[in-house]
Amino acid sequence: MTYPELRQKIEQQLTQLPPNQLSLVSDFLDSLQNRDSSSDRPLRRLATMKRGSKAADLLKFAGTWQGDD
Repeated sequence: MTYPELRQKIEQQLTQLPPNQLSLVSDFLDSLQNRDSSSDRPLRRLATMKRGSKAADLLKFAGTWQGDD
């Protein structure tokens, strides 16, 4: 579907919606716009990796997997 076809389809759908559903569409579009602008924020800095760990430190986790895979 081309961009103009998609816009026309959406416009037709919008004209058929009752006001309460149109409000939901508006809220959804707001959330999409907010999500796009939030991607411009800088990345959070993660905690540094712990160095100097020994294999013995991992033994406390050995055999504790409870997944189904």
